[in-house]
Amino acid sequence: MSRTKLHLLVPLAALGALVFASLSYAQATVGTFYQQETFTGIESEFVCQPSPIGVVTNTVTESGHFVITDQGVHIRGTAIQDYRIDFADGTYLLSVSPSHFERTATSSVEVFTEAQQDRGTLYSADGQVIGIVSVFTLTHITWRDSNGNGVPDPGEFTSEVSQFRVTCP
Repeated sequence: MSRTKLHLLVPLAALGALVFASLSYAQATVGTFYQQETFTGIESEFVCQPSPIGVVTNTVTESGHFVITDQGVHIRGTAIQDYRIDFADGTYLLSVSPSHFERTATSSVEVFTEAQQDRGTLYSADGQVIGIVSVFTLTHITWRDSNGNGVPDPGEFTSEVSQFRVTCP
């Protein structure tokens, strides 16, 4: 299942506003965040089904902690996707997918790591278990903003690891 990175953008946007407030006081701002969102869409990347396109209903629950100092921002959290994909032939997948992420950002360096384990059950149209679908991802990125423009440019990624494993029934 394709993963949205909203859990990275929403807390960072909120925390970005807080960074400037904490800079003037030279002390740490510590807090938590929580967000839950449900959406429906087309899933076009499901690799364990003869018909790879289905309709997905996904509830994403994100929570975690942040620390803001005059040195930068540190975020650690969990995103849990609880979803169902219905395929045209009547088969469907039920899954819960926890993801753990951590991000540290300073004025010139950003480090992000995320590990996700998705273990779902694929069912036939009549509700019989077809098998287990397992997805594991690991992402690690280190980015050094050498020109100070706040945008990742070619050559600024100093470390990039992406692992993706899928097991189908």
